[in-house]
Amino acid sequence: MSNTKRKFVESHWLTFAMKGALSVIAGLCLMFAPQNNVTLLTQIVGWTMFGFAFIELLNVVYRRRRSHNWGFPLFLGAIELLVAVAVLYTVDPNQGNPDDLIWLRIIYLSCYVAFASIVTIVMGFVSFSNLTNRFMWVVNGMIGAVVAAMMFGGTTLGVVAHIELFGTFLMVNGITDLFFGVHSKDELIEAKASRKTQKKGKK
Repeated sequence: MSNTKRKFVESHWLTFAMKGALSVIAGLCLMFAPQNNVTLLTQIVGWTMFGFAFIELLNVVYRRRRSHNWGFPLFLGAIELLVAVAVLYTVDPNQGNPDDLIWLRIIYLSCYVAFASIVTIVMGFVSFSNLTNRFMWVVNGMIGAVVAAMMFGGTTLGVVAHIELFGTFLMVNGITDLFFGVHSKDELIEAKASRKTQKKGKK
């Protein structure tokens, strides 16, 4: 039997795999892209958030077809879309102090990291009876909370350092999502095999 309480975590395993892959790729780009090009780093962050929102939209369609609760992934996708738009389009570099506008983007990202980390911790506790899965998600959320605290409190850090912290958050989150995506697929295969065995036993 699966150790995942599906009423809470009932997304298709590809949802986690795709978001995990995107997170890892974006995290690597943020860490190894030219650090003097803040515009490029901002574009990477913004389009990554757009990618997250699109994946959650696909997740909503999947869950609606299976009559699963789709309100939360829709809410999560909306938050990610808002962050993407805020990072890419709501800041006009021709208005105000460019440095202040860049730091406004950092505040958006810091708030998102804090929100995502809290959600991850809560999901870890309410969605898993398996201690390994619970530990993995809770620790992931705690690391994210530490990153968020560093981003909020790191007034002496530069813009690039904050973006690198966000890249670290993406890397940790991505690895967790990839691992859980693969594990979720294995659970699905086991569940199907178990149902087939039960059907054969009844014949």
